[in-house]
Amino acid sequence: MPRPQREKDILIFSPSGSAVKKKTVQQVASFVLSEANRGDASTSELMLSDQATMEQIVAEIKSVASRVSVNDMDESVGARLDIIDGTLTKIKVSVISVESSLSALSNRVTDLEKRMDEVEERVSAAEDNHGAHGTCIATMEKTVKQLQLKIDDLENRGRRKNLKIINLPEKTEGNTPLADFLQTTLPTLVGLPADYPPLEIERAHQALAPTPAPDKPPRSVLVQFLRYSQREAVLRAAMKKRDIHHGGSQLRFYPDLSAEVLRSTPCTNVVVQV
Repeated sequence: MPRPQREKDILIFSPSGSAVKKKTVQQVASFVLSEANRGDASTSELMLSDQATMEQIVAEIKSVASRVSVNDMDESVGARLDIIDGTLTKIKVSVISVESSLSALSNRVTDLEKRMDEVEERVSAAEDNHGAHGTCIATMEKTVKQLQLKIDDLENRGRRKNLKIINLPEKTEGNTPLADFLQTTLPTLVGLPADYPPLEIERAHQALAPTPAPDKPPRSVLVQFLRYSQREAVLRAAMKKRDIHHGGSQLRFYPDLSAEVLRSTPCTNVVVQV
């Protein structure tokens, strides 16, 4: 007759968490042990029947224990699966959020790539036009330079009948108009021949600047002759005489030149001849 399983052997089929199912298994095991230990005279006769009954009881115990274990395991596994399912749900939500963010970033990158392509096209077009613009600018600079030279030439031609007198004292003409004063005074100052025709001066005025202090140099005087020949005669006579004084000041005579010519010509204290 096989040895009946002890209580601790049966408990391996059931989880430790079910007290009711443990009690049922213990009652069945106690009944089996009490029946096995009776020791009356009929034991030998009932040997085969008891053996069959014990096997059935053991099978039943195993079946109960198996069912109890499976049910408890189902509950435990179900709880864990619920936890896992909740975690997976959270992960799924996180993945969806990440995918949404990546989609937005992808759209932004696509937009930036499009804009970058447009910028590259514009830069390329600008670089292509730069060469043409450079040639055009060089041509325009050359033209402007030529025009400046022509303007300067026209300005000097307009000044060719002008004479600049330096160091003529302020108010030396008195109440007489300056042009009339110079018409009568210049021939004597520069030493023109006595038979030289009277000078014809269109206008004369002092430089457009504030009246200087008495201890400062006087303003220059600009004289415009009616004829270029008379201006040349006065200038040549001044160059020949050189030492010309009036009112205690030494006078200097210069042609009236444009600012561009004065910048490109060294300044001297001698008379300049055109």
